[in-house]
Amino acid sequence: MLRNNLLIVSLLAFAGCATPPPGIEVQTQKVEVPVQVFCKTPTPPAPVLNFDKVTTQDDIYTKVQALLADRDLQLGYETSLVAALNSCK
Repeated sequence: MLRNNLLIVSLLAFAGCATPPPGIEVQTQKVEVPVQVFCKTPTPPAPVLNFDKVTTQDDIYTKVQALLADRDLQLGYETSLVAALNSCK
């Protein structure tokens, strides 16, 4: 009986060694992930507006003249801000 059990155990052990190892394949895949990059474009300095120098005692014509002069400065500043923002994309 002991001999039979020993024979069965040894046959099972040898049978386990005869099986081929599991077929594992290693595949390398390239995955492109977007990475955030900090923008190094300096912010353009804000212009000094003429309307900030106008007082409440000035007449309406002086105030309108200052606003019209500031319009071109503000448009140029906005254009430079948009250019700086687009360079970061």
